[in-house]
Amino acid sequence: MLAKPTLATPTLWTRMKAELGDSDAQFRLAEALRTADVAASVSWYRRAARQGHVAAQTMLAFLLANGIGVEADPRRAVSWYRRAAAKGDVGAQNNLGYMHEHGAGVPCDPAKAALWYRLAALQHSAPAQVNLALLLLDGRGVDRDEAEAVRWLRAAAEQGHPAAQYRLGLCLREGVGLACDPAEAALWLQAAAAAGDRDALVALAELRQTVLPDWAPDWSDGAEDDGETVEWRPEQRPMQEVHAGAIPPG
Repeated sequence: MLAKPTLATPTLWTRMKAELGDSDAQFRLAEALRTADVAASVSWYRRAARQGHVAAQTMLAFLLANGIGVEADPRRAVSWYRRAAAKGDVGAQNNLGYMHEHGAGVPCDPAKAALWYRLAALQHSAPAQVNLALLLLDGRGVDRDEAEAVRWLRAAAEQGHPAAQYRLGLCLREGVGLACDPAEAALWLQAAAAAGDRDALVALAELRQTVLPDWAPDWSDGAEDDGETVEWRPEQRPMQEVHAGAIPPG
């Protein structure tokens, strides 16, 4: 009995269609090869991208931007991101914004970054919503608007984005962009902490030290109290340092 092909072993039919110039097959072949030999996948992404395959353009740009399987080339990455972003690809729009914000392959331009982040955020990209919110909080490339920033953070947090949950929790704790609400702050910080965000765990500890209402949940990990009280007050991370960044295409 023949074994079923896995993602890393593309079918002969897929390879034949790719060789004959089918861009969808070229992209599928590249995706199958990427897990086992990312360098071998680059040429297939490139062939599909040159034919206008949007997902291939975005992935090729990501590999070029990060030097994965190919020599890093931020300028060429921006070119491919721009093509895919112009066709509405959400991942390309977010990552193109990231390139503009950090001056990778293009001059640093937070205003252009905000524009691309906003386009992706309007298409419900949680990373783009976080990135746009951070620009709004800092007033970089856009007018400072804490209330709008919080709306984007909430939109991303409700999609389960840990960085958004952490940042929204801090805004609620400190009254940034909306009224101070320690109870809701605790809920979002706890969600981020449960997703593995250690800064959220720190913020929860600080919140517990400063606010002692009956609603406060038990954030302990089940450890028994040994009778000693340990004060844990690490330095708080500044708001602008939490960034969703550029993400691999989905």
